[in-house]
Amino acid sequence: MKKLSTVLTALVAMALSVPAALAAEVSGNVTLASDYSFRGWSQTSRDPAIQGGFDVGFETGIYVGTWASNVNFGASDEGDVASMEWDLYVGWSGEVADGIELDVQAIHFQYPGDTSLNYQEVYLGLGVGDFTVGVNYSPAYLAVSGETFFYPHAGYSMSLPGDIGLDFGVGINIAKSDDFFGDDNEYVDYSATANMPIGGINLGIGIVGTTVDDSACDRDCEARVVVSLSKDL
Repeated sequence: MKKLSTVLTALVAMALSVPAALAAEVSGNVTLASDYSFRGWSQTSRDPAIQGGFDVGFETGIYVGTWASNVNFGASDEGDVASMEWDLYVGWSGEVADGIELDVQAIHFQYPGDTSLNYQEVYLGLGVGDFTVGVNYSPAYLAVSGETFFYPHAGYSMSLPGDIGLDFGVGINIAKSDDFFGDDNEYVDYSATANMPIGGINLGIGIVGTTVDDSACDRDCEARVVVSLSKDL
């Protein structure tokens, strides 16, 4: 999978060099959140996060993008400190049948402060109306050699009067080792978020959590409220 990160970097660089006239769409986003929750697990030790990214999409359905956030994992055994996550991704999305959207993506997770944490995933997802289902796979999850990982997940979105949106999600994190997540090899994460526009900014208020015992994650995986302010660019 080392070649994947090289390919991702090259594709993102190529996309950035393409004249804007050839791109179907260029979009960006910036977010200020009370916590960076990834699959129910806080990546910032429950501290605030500043996040942002952009995507370049083409008429063929191919897209490339990048996204970054601050993180707080503490120091490694070698003394390296990862304070930033910087993701690169490339994919294709499009309608494959009437009302059915397919999304295929490769993602490179990298941590400039501690590159030993870098790893890759591939994703396959289907969207039907307001429902989405998908699965992520990594051959070395969280950079642990041989630690295969599957993440089947589903989501549902609905609209309410007053431009309020509700998003629901649930996923099953499945690792190879019996004790990878505390004293188990799997756990369920869940989320329920309300979104509403306020003066051109989107306010999100949600509940996230996992089935992992709090003692196994120092409260970083317990049920909690996450508040965010985001802006599309």
